Amino acid sequence: MRTNTTKTKPPRPHRSFPDAIDEILYGYGPRARVVQLWRQVDGTHAEWTYLGRLRPELCEIELIAKRFGGGWYRAKVLGAWDRERRREEYFEQVAFGIDQQWWPMTAETRERIRKQHGM
Repeated sequence: MRTNTTKTKPPRPHRSFPDAIDEILYGYGPRARVVQLWRQVDGTHAEWTYLGRLRPELCEIELIAKRFGGGWYRAKVLGAWDRERRREEYFEQVAFGIDQQWWPMTAETRERIRKQHGM
């Protein structure tokens, strides 16, 4: 007889706003091990530039803005390595924006876009 087993995910942490990345990461606590950060290439919705894997404590809005500048971002919140699946545990993806007028794009971000998209 075959038995179905389902893996239940822990509840998502509380958030005041759906894009409050700092608050979301604080809610996951030590379970959140790494954040993959992507930035939307200007003027397109289909192209995203990979910015890297950051520790959760480096993913406050202000720190991201200082390092990469303004724009639209996606952050994938990942947990511990799952040996069975041979990948990290996926918690959720958060989209957020940072004002480009207040935080201009940095040289590091321009260089990453140039390398990845040939612009």
